[in-house]
Amino acid sequence: MAESSTRTTTHLRPLLTVLGTLAIAALAGCARPTPTPAGREPSPSSLPSATTRPPATPSATELASTATATSAVPTATPTQLVPFGPGPVDIPILLYHHITPGGDGPRYTVSAESFEVQMAFLAEAGYQTITIADVVAAIRNGAELPPRPIVLTFDDGNLDTYTEAWPRMRAYGFVGVAYIVANRVGAEGFVSADQLAELAAAGWEIGSHSRTHANLVEIGRAQWRDEIIGSKLELQRVLGLPIESFAYPFGVGDAEIFRKTAEYGYDSGVGLGKGMIHDRGDLYYLNRREVLGNWDLAAFEAIFQGE
Repeated sequence: MAESSTRTTTHLRPLLTVLGTLAIAALAGCARPTPTPAGREPSPSSLPSATTRPPATPSATELASTATATSAVPTATPTQLVPFGPGPVDIPILLYHHITPGGDGPRYTVSAESFEVQMAFLAEAGYQTITIADVVAAIRNGAELPPRPIVLTFDDGNLDTYTEAWPRMRAYGFVGVAYIVANRVGAEGFVSADQLAELAAAGWEIGSHSRTHANLVEIGRAQWRDEIIGSKLELQRVLGLPIESFAYPFGVGDAEIFRKTAEYGYDSGVGLGKGMIHDRGDLYYLNRREVLGNWDLAAFEAIFQGE
């Protein structure tokens, strides 16, 4: 997603008739987010409150004082899986953009040091990562998942997803979901096709973030095909991987855009929001909680306490 100092959003509520010709029952009769003003993303204060159960976790002070270097941290121990779905599932989905060494940065840049402490917190709290495909499977058909699942997503395909985020996640046995802007693959500062293939081989899911990162609400219908399905086909051609999930640029869309995303063959779409309970009607706008660059560990912990 493009950076902006101020973002706002509301939630769209498409009607059953919007999806009348689609054979996708999962979209029927459920709430949708409404588009934000053109080119803007929602601010955390404007999003609905989360509905989640607080985990038993170490305090910020305890975790910060005991965080260890990634090279010394063991990988996650497999745990017994439990059933989720079909229907509503309570699973946090987090959104990152840049992970860079040094001090905490602006809204879209989380320091590598803070990111490592956040990963340690998740591991200590018993979270285990899954993918968006796992969430979709659980909602639609039911699935066996870790007792405390979480999804870590990364937008734009920045190179630091590969160089900074992945090594720290790998130390805990974590995987993520990378949403890629198709025309940036291999460009300076962005991941290459080989690096994406390496992530996929390690268990990551790769999704589309459009072809050019255009605001779909602003550009109009004539360009939707290229941005939505064109990016899917291009990424599949370059990577040789299925591309089943779409992240809306700027987190905005409307009922017709969601319908087209489904029509063009995606299994899911993701946007922004605080909610952590996802159901069939959310499949084309799954809520993701954005992690901000200026957060300390206490602010990160608050995500899981319904704040």
